[in-house]
Amino acid sequence: MRAFGLLAVCGVLIPSVTAGASDRVVSVDGVRVSVPAGWQRAEAARPGAVTDPLTLLVVGTRGVRPKASRCQIAAYRVPARGAVVVVVGWKQLTLSGAQSQRPGRWPLGSLTAVHRPSFECFSGRGAVATLKLAGKAYQVNVMVGDRASKRLVRQALAVGRSFALAR
Repeated sequence: MRAFGLLAVCGVLIPSVTAGASDRVVSVDGVRVSVPAGWQRAEAARPGAVTDPLTLLVVGTRGVRPKASRCQIAAYRVPARGAVVVVVGWKQLTLSGAQSQRPGRWPLGSLTAVHRPSFECFSGRGAVATLKLAGKAYQVNVMVGDRASKRLVRQALAVGRSFALAR
C-alpha cells in the first residue's frame, strides 16, 4: 500500500515539476499546450484542399513559420536549432482511424524520443501521438531541427505531452 501511495504522489508531482515555473499556456480552438520561455504561437499553414483534419494549434521556437508544402504536418520551416509542435483535430472521428481507440491522454506518454523518418515531407526528427478526447480525435506532432540540442528536444516533447483540451 505504501508503494502505491508513493507512486500516486509521484504521479501528481512529477508532471508539475517537469512543466517548469516559467511555462505559460497557449490556447487556441479549444486545445492548449504549455510552452517554456522562448516558445510562441506560430501562424498555421494554409490548409489547401485539406478539410479534415484541421490544424488547430502551432507553437514553436524562433524562426518557425509556415512554408509551401503538399503535406499538412510538415508545412513549417523548422530552424536547424529549432522545434515545432503542430496539433491537428478531426471533425469526423471515423476519418481519424482512432474511433476504436480508448479515450484519454495516455498516448501522449509515447512522446519520449524523436526519430527519423518521422513525417512525409520532413527529413528531420519527429514524434507523433494520436488520441481521442471528448469524442474527437487529435494528433500531436513534434518536429525538431537537425541541430536541436538535447535540452530543446526534451522541451519539444514536453510541450507535446502537455496537450489538453482548453477549459
